[in-house]
Amino acid sequence: MMMRYKFIILPVVLILLACNAEKGNKQSSGQTTVEVASTKPVNTEGYELMRQKCLICHMEKPDPAKRENMLAPPMVKVQEHYKPSFPDKQAFVDVITKWVLNPAEENTRMPGAVRRFKLMPKLPYEESEIRQIAAVLYDYDFGRMPDMHGAMKMELSLNKGQKWQLNPQTLRVIEEIKRELAAPPAEDIASWNQLGRDIFSRAKTILMDKSYSGDLYQQLHNFFGGIEGHMHLLIAARDIKNARKQRDALIKKFESFGNYFE
Repeated sequence: MMMRYKFIILPVVLILLACNAEKGNKQSSGQTTVEVASTKPVNTEGYELMRQKCLICHMEKPDPAKRENMLAPPMVKVQEHYKPSFPDKQAFVDVITKWVLNPAEENTRMPGAVRRFKLMPKLPYEESEIRQIAAVLYDYDFGRMPDMHGAMKMELSLNKGQKWQLNPQTLRVIEEIKRELAAPPAEDIASWNQLGRDIFSRAKTILMDKSYSGDLYQQLHNFFGGIEGHMHLLIAARDIKNARKQRDALIKKFESFGNYFE
């Protein structure tokens, strides 16, 4: 009987250790805060699995007041980063399942989260359970989101009055992005969606560049955090008018990049 209890307890211990490994002294051992939305969906088995296995580390929605205690990106942000690229539910479930089974930096769609929280650990979950959780994540309406950028004052600023210095490779990537945005895609929505994916992929290479750290990396993160919504909407656009609107917004944002970086 004692051996049976050990096997039950072990996965939970592994999860808690993984979540707290990168937090140092920010959260004392033995304390685990589970954030649950005020309006819970239908009490499905998938939601219960998400509550038991995911909300140990993830909040459902971000809370600016608890930013320093966050162990992993909120679940709604995972949904926001993956669903535009994988609007088909089966494709969404497949890619989330693949990620949880074998997390890898090259496959992430959340480079900022990986830099901040480190790579998600490989957890001892059954694939069938992950698929149920992913299906709930696809369907769940998290409700109105707080303004994280405004609440946490994620603003761009100069480095003591001077522009932030970037390496030549990053500047080349920025110029490539500007050229791509300036050249209108073919008049089919798939080409516009692909433009969004291409811009996101290039932005990801910058955010995953480990030569950037401290205040400089935070400023880069602030810039790309301020345009991620436009990238996601361009990827998910279903008509040319909306796609063009998102591209125009991105063009304007990248025009301001040189005001802060060189």
